[in-house]
Amino acid sequence: MLDIFFYSQEKKPIETMEITQDFYTWLAKSDFSRIGKSEEQKMKGDGEVVKTFVVLLEGENRRKFSDFFRDEIVQESDRMLSGLGESPSKEEYRKASSRLKNLQELRKYIENEKFKYFSRLD
Repeated sequence: MLDIFFYSQEKKPIETMEITQDFYTWLAKSDFSRIGKSEEQKMKGDGEVVKTFVVLLEGENRRKFSDFFRDEIVQESDRMLSGLGESPSKEEYRKASSRLKNLQELRKYIENEKFKYFSRLD
């Protein structure tokens, strides 16, 4: 599992999202990796300042990320519904919906204005 950290205006981590290596690989190959620019910043960690690469969530960056996730959610919903069939098992549903859940969770974090930066794992 890999972590994506979301930071406040004060550069403090306030949320963490775990993603799988497969989901990360997909994100890295998608347009997600081409939105905004990662910059090295000093962030406040567990009582210490650490340098890490983050993307600023302001203005156009936030809008482009939001648009990306909304488009991917629509496409993933269509793929999921097409592939499930009439009466999927709980396991089939869980497996088919995991990417959709990740996309939705990331969209909510990106659109939440209390988050000003996030680590993209570039």
